[in-house]
Amino acid sequence: MNVVLVSTSDVGSGRSRVLGRMLRSVEHAKIARPDMDVSMLLLLQRCPQQWRQSLNESFPRFVRAASIDGRVSLSVARNVLLAEALSSGLIGDSTIVAFPDDDCWYPDGVLEHVTQTFALSPRLDLWFCRYSSTPAGIERAPAPRIATARDVVRQASSNTMFVRGRIVKSGMVFDESLGVGTPTDGGEDTEFALNAHVRSGLSLYLPAEVIGHRDKNPRLRAKYYRGGLIAIARHASREMRIGIELVRKLLVGVWLVLSRQLPAAAFVRAVGAALRPRRIASF
Repeated sequence: MNVVLVSTSDVGSGRSRVLGRMLRSVEHAKIARPDMDVSMLLLLQRCPQQWRQSLNESFPRFVRAASIDGRVSLSVARNVLLAEALSSGLIGDSTIVAFPDDDCWYPDGVLEHVTQTFALSPRLDLWFCRYSSTPAGIERAPAPRIATARDVVRQASSNTMFVRGRIVKSGMVFDESLGVGTPTDGGEDTEFALNAHVRSGLSLYLPAEVIGHRDKNPRLRAKYYRGGLIAIARHASREMRIGIELVRKLLVGVWLVLSRQLPAAAFVRAVGAALRPRRIASF
């Protein structure tokens, strides 16, 4: 089974330690399953010219690294790498594609479990789980269940979702108007996951924290509210349950305003942006 990982890291922020942890976790999986063909496309941002050769030489062989002097948003970075993976033939119909942040990591057995699940389920196009800074062992996880729109909206993230190549090849991209590095923080992962869920023959959700990543910060809920609302609104007409999640998200916004976590003016602007007609992003 082929696995393509798409990631980016800001060299100027000094995140080499967490990036190294992620790469080691992938390397351990490759050792455990030599038949699992893993490739990682990595965009190094704010990477000085004089560091590029030494950095590239320090990476494992499964890493294909590219470097830029400046910074781009997460969505742009992922789309650039997706385009490269598609044009170079790395992504086939059955390839498993994932989008880990540089501070994500895969505990022992997780990548092997995911690839095995895809291999045993030909209709499976989207798999996701939860994450934690102290992830549980995959061997103690419950069985996955068929995912609902509620599961996708509340639990799917770039660190926890895996999609089959045929979904990516159908035109899936990240919305470059959303996400970290844009005026609208957040939302790009939810938008991508909902798009994949609607297109999927089968979506599975593992209700357990089996992938490593820093814990969610409740204090950032208001910061990411606008992006999340836009993402849900984009697909609300495609499935009734997504429409229900949109109503819930609007009510959450009212609560954030009443609890003084979100200014009323920011809520009104978010609703206006969410209701504005937009085309679903694609290649």
